Amino acid sequence: MRRLVVPAVVIVLLTANIDQASSLLSSGCNTSQHRRRSCHHHYTATKPSTLSFQKQINNIITPIPRSSAASSSLTKLRATTKETDLTSLRKLLTTATSIHNKNLASTPPLSQISSRLHDLEVESSNPSFWDSSNSARNDVVTKEIGRYSRLKEEMVLWEKLRKDATEALELLEELMNNQKSDDDNNNSENDNEEMILLTQEECQSSAQQLLLLSQKYELSTLLSGPYDDSPCRILLTAGAGGTEACDWVAMLYRMYVRHATYMDYTIKVVDESAGDVVGYKSVELQIDGPNAYGWFKGEKGAHRLVRLSPFNANNKRQTTFAGVDVVPVLEEETIQSVDIPEKELEITTMRSGGKGGQNVNKVETGVRIKHLPSGIAVKCTEQRTQMMNKNLAMNRLKAQLLAIAQEQRLQDINAIRGDVVEASWGAQIRNYVMQPYKMVKDGRSEWETSDVDGVLDGGAALEEFVGAWLRWMRGKEEKEREELEMAA
Repeated sequence: MRRLVVPAVVIVLLTANIDQASSLLSSGCNTSQHRRRSCHHHYTATKPSTLSFQKQINNIITPIPRSSAASSSLTKLRATTKETDLTSLRKLLTTATSIHNKNLASTPPLSQISSRLHDLEVESSNPSFWDSSNSARNDVVTKEIGRYSRLKEEMVLWEKLRKDATEALELLEELMNNQKSDDDNNNSENDNEEMILLTQEECQSSAQQLLLLSQKYELSTLLSGPYDDSPCRILLTAGAGGTEACDWVAMLYRMYVRHATYMDYTIKVVDESAGDVVGYKSVELQIDGPNAYGWFKGEKGAHRLVRLSPFNANNKRQTTFAGVDVVPVLEEETIQSVDIPEKELEITTMRSGGKGGQNVNKVETGVRIKHLPSGIAVKCTEQRTQMMNKNLAMNRLKAQLLAIAQEQRLQDINAIRGDVVEASWGAQIRNYVMQPYKMVKDGRSEWETSDVDGVLDGGAALEEFVGAWLRWMRGKEEKEREELEMAA
């Protein structure tokens, strides 16, 4: 005759006393009297004592104690990890404060900035200051007030972040030393664990913000050219590559618009010429904001794209080019002294087209002026009359010639020859390779990255390229200056 045998583990897990176990076994037996008797007989024969039964329960419920060696190893591992984090925070704060100190060395003291800002505000509060006869001074003072106000706010924020990060690091070191002494005293409770994590996060956040802001200001100190604080015009032109080149212009158009938005600049589309199939043959943008020309001037040159062309029936890899020209937008007072002989200019007219009614669609109001010695051409179709467009085009041409003369360190614009951007092989300043591998590399600063999509999205990746070029340009200028001093 078969007997129902229930393992002791089931009994222990389901109940903690003999009576409940017996009741559970009885209910699990067959309803026949013989089965109940057999089950009861078997349990009675194998029933453990109450003391041994309680020990089984305690062995299951009570966790196995950790050995002292394992506990010591875990404590050492945690301590090592925290020491590593503390070392990283020290390095981060050291780097941030180092750049901050360099910025302070090249910046007037906060007291001097506050005094200068107060004087400008007093001057602007004079009722006669806003007279029309004083408009030139109005613009200068307004720009100076804005610049000094931004600088003062930045310096106050730097000091606050540096103080917060330093105090948080000191508190973190103290907490970790206290915790280490508690561990040495075999104190398993860690009341400071949460405080350590919060202090570590605060220190890292403040130090990281200080580093980013200091690096950004460091780049702004490199924008010290005579026209760097002016607005700028960006001209994109399709080069070698046909339809692919027009699509490449559209990609660059999107990249620069997104980057200008990322840098808090304002964008205005001045002119655009659509491609035959897709994209644009040319696009002209105007960027307004602090140091707009200084920030974008390094983008001037030919940009090369390598990818599997979506316009190739065989999906072959194709190379295409686009030209980028960057020109400052200067005030009338700046360009009045520039005199260009009429014989060096070639002026043609055309119909503007687009919005504006019959005047712009039937009358040749658009003007194109070409500077023959340099080959630079400027087209203007924005205004409603030919004379207005001619004056605007002439001002833009003069501004472009002044910028080129400053770049080439020439005393006279008549010395400028052949500075037209050629969007073709051998003239590229930056390569965007999407096939057979991903890489963007600047041929001047040698800065490179595999984040092609990030660069074309116009965010922080493109900012790194601009910053690398500015630092490379500063190093190049310092090297040339040293060579001249040695030669003298």
